[in-house]
Amino acid sequence: MTDPTPTDTTDGFAARVQQLHVPEPKADREALLLKVGVGLVVVGVVLIVVAWFQASGTASVAEQVPYVVSGGLVGLALVIVGSALVIRFSLARLFRYWLARIVYEHQVQTDRTVDVLARIEALLGGGEAGHHAAPGAPAATADRPSGDHADPPPVRRTEPLRAEPLEG
Repeated sequence: MTDPTPTDTTDGFAARVQQLHVPEPKADREALLLKVGVGLVVVGVVLIVVAWFQASGTASVAEQVPYVVSGGLVGLALVIVGSALVIRFSLARLFRYWLARIVYEHQVQTDRTVDVLARIEALLGGGEAGHHAAPGAPAATADRPSGDHADPPPVRRTEPLRAEPLEG
């Protein structure tokens, strides 16, 4: 295995990453815009209902058109904009959770891979002097002492699978 020693390239990259300034998401602003979105939807629905009642109270089409245009279409636009705000800020929170979960699971998987590679290296004789892990035993790490069996041994099937007819 190769030893990942830091080089000038990786040191420079790490320094540039530390210089980056990524602003924290504004939780207050998100909550405010989510509430504004809900408010726009409510106001839009109210405008549509008021326009419908006003237009239904007149018999002349010429009198109904201004109500439909001013109340109905503006209300519809407010409902669309408000719905977009609600969806955008609701999904942003959900996507942040999913991304954090994926990063966590990736880190756990990477830790397991490193443990397995260390165990393989120890079994092949390339490990530290005096460290002889038993086959199937997890490698010792700083946060997990040797002998801590986190994963059960795999189950081996001795008989072949056979197809059974479905009942019913």
